[in-house]
Amino acid sequence: MKIVELKDITKIYGNEKDGNIVRAVDGVTMDIEKGEILSIIGSSGSGKSTLLNIMGAVDRPTSGTVIVDGENISDMKDEALSIFRRRKIGFIFQSFHLIPVLSVEENIKMPILLDKKKPDNEYIDHIIEILGLADRLHHLPKQLSGGQQQRAAIARALANHPSIVLADEPTGSLDSRNGEEVIALLKKSVSELGQTLVLITHNIDIAREADRIVEIKDGRLIE
Repeated sequence: MKIVELKDITKIYGNEKDGNIVRAVDGVTMDIEKGEILSIIGSSGSGKSTLLNIMGAVDRPTSGTVIVDGENISDMKDEALSIFRRRKIGFIFQSFHLIPVLSVEENIKMPILLDKKKPDNEYIDHIIEILGLADRLHHLPKQLSGGQQQRAAIARALANHPSIVLADEPTGSLDSRNGEEVIALLKKSVSELGQTLVLITHNIDIAREADRIVEIKDGRLIE
């Protein structure tokens, strides 16, 4: 079952009349299967983050069709797109983006409460157990190590039962040991919870942990 379908996606920045345009994504067509772990690699400026943002309904393509979990999000209005993103997409970033005045538990549940939904505490407890955060729930982010902060960010991304998890350089702020640990935990949680993971990384060893690797070069896809 396909969880993401990208059909001839382009993203153009600049004005063609001025002759100053950048094709950040140039005619990408790709399918991602439900339950798959996919790594996207490419040099800085290759278009990989732009492509991830298009999948995650953060950015709109200039042309082409984006279908996520059976819904065409290419032409959704802004409000509908915002709701879709909040309910269907889990984001993990290089910078953890935890709210410093909230505890780990509050950070994890915050997006669900913002959506005016009741947290699934049994499910969230399972995530917390997988990620080894049970003894850190009442700590503030500043009281955690970098690896622990990234675990909390992963738990927050998974807490709302997202259809797909998008991770943009999730180990970029960590040392190699913590980076390997975070990837192992992320793979375990995605597998046990039936998620789909798309991972951007510069680290080829981490990329090889995925089921499939694709490369972006000058906005174009290279399998």
